[in-house]
Amino acid sequence: MTLDLDAYLERIGHAGPVRADLETLNALHEAHVNAVPFENLDVHAGRPVMFSLEAAFDEIVTRRRGGWCYEMNAVFGWALGEIGFEVMRLSAGVRREALGDEALGNHLALLVRLGRDYLADVGFGSSQVHAIALDEGVSDHSPVRMALAKVDDGYWRLHEGGPGATFSYDFRTEPADEALLAERHAWQITDPNSIFCKTLTAKVRRGTRYFILRGRMLETQMPGRSTQQISDTPEELASVLDEVFGLEEPELETLWPKICARHRQLFPHAARDGAG
Repeated sequence: MTLDLDAYLERIGHAGPVRADLETLNALHEAHVNAVPFENLDVHAGRPVMFSLEAAFDEIVTRRRGGWCYEMNAVFGWALGEIGFEVMRLSAGVRREALGDEALGNHLALLVRLGRDYLADVGFGSSQVHAIALDEGVSDHSPVRMALAKVDDGYWRLHEGGPGATFSYDFRTEPADEALLAERHAWQITDPNSIFCKTLTAKVRRGTRYFILRGRMLETQMPGRSTQQISDTPEELASVLDEVFGLEEPELETLWPKICARHRQLFPHAARDGAG
């Protein structure tokens, strides 16, 4: 299939100039996470998910759905390259701090070189809004903070939530091990122990509002506060997917018992247990 940069820019709603500079990089980054939801509906439902740029472009641009890191950052990195940015794919490891090197390759991130190095990542749950200069410190992605720190073994660690936050990923500033990425991609879409197979997930930004769906639970994070909403029926969850994320899940009725069982594991003290 033909990959069309103009179609991608229309998909994310970017009508401004496209130059290989930091202003454009940040504008594209923010537009992407506000327009394209991070989601794993295909993985959760057991539908085929291909490890290829063409498949990711078809999913995100042509069919106007969302994606996860391997899809989101594949398309974003390709678009940046078409514009003239120097982009390096990174085989990162989410929760490497706890899991060790076996986590490496479970996340695709991007390094963009613009006189200095920047971490770009539209696929880490849509939490990062703009590129982060490769320096130790904290950056604001309201209502989320990110903290970048050096690790003693030569890795960088990005903490979602500020310095020392437990949810993080590690990376080195070297070209991705593409075979490792493909291997970890295959594991995450097939192994029942993979979080992507266990939990239906969708996340998207809307300015400073950050919507996080895990199964039946929708959390809306805003500066200084957050709210939660539980879907009690497949119809209610379908409305959330449509109205908040612009997504449809054709197998929602079939998946509902699995979604309810996972809800009980994730939120054992939730006030309502619904029909599951």
